[in-house]
Amino acid sequence: MRTTALLAACLGLAAALVATCARAQLSPELRKLGDELDALAAENQLIEDLNTLQLTTEQIQSLIPATSEVQGAAIALEQQRLNILRRLKPLLQRKRELLIRDEHPPEELPAHIEALDTELAELDRRADESLTAHASVFREILSDAQIAIVTGEEEARRQVVELIEWVRELDDEAFESQVPAYVASQLTGREGDLSEDEILELLSLARAMDAEQYRREGEALRGKLMELFRPSHEEADRMIVNLFLHEAMPTVLQDKLQAAQAQ
Repeated sequence: MRTTALLAACLGLAAALVATCARAQLSPELRKLGDELDALAAENQLIEDLNTLQLTTEQIQSLIPATSEVQGAAIALEQQRLNILRRLKPLLQRKRELLIRDEHPPEELPAHIEALDTELAELDRRADESLTAHASVFREILSDAQIAIVTGEEEARRQVVELIEWVRELDDEAFESQVPAYVASQLTGREGDLSEDEILELLSLARAMDAEQYRREGEALRGKLMELFRPSHEEADRMIVNLFLHEAMPTVLQDKLQAAQAQ
């Protein structure tokens, strides 16, 4: 028994050492190639996401300058962040030197670091507000259906349908034992959302409908429940802008324009 346990421990140690050595032996070239493949995979995902929008040539032509504008604004804000970080770096290095010698930093050092942290937080707030404002330009270019895809509203609609189908299939006992707990833990708590009682009332109404009633009135019912899954207008604007802030977006849009014009 001791021999078996020792052998297992040795094998486990050997496996750990092999894994560690494999990581330690990564060459710069291998790391570089890995980074390039990761970037290519991310770019392919971006293209797949854009393909779901079925952009017209005219839309792509309008999106190119809009993307250039929002990315230019983002770069300017990043430069401000870079300037703050450059001021922060020597302070953190100084703090490290003192801590290494087991010395207490002077009172003004933490205060200076905290002030720069506050400055960074304020910059992030202003940057978010400034960049999100560009969403109105993209909303003018994209159709309502495309906006719904970008912001996840289509996914929200699917979730509502699945929720209602689930509760309509439950018997009374299962509904009472499962649904209130699910609603309380998963569907409530966001500001502006339906209350727990309102959600349960709508779900109970969905269960009470026969097939014909649900065919006639289901759309209105689903519309009320969409509030649970639909992003707020501000969240939606942020999602729209973040899509076009992807670093590969300018290249992808130019390539898609060339492909569209070549057809």
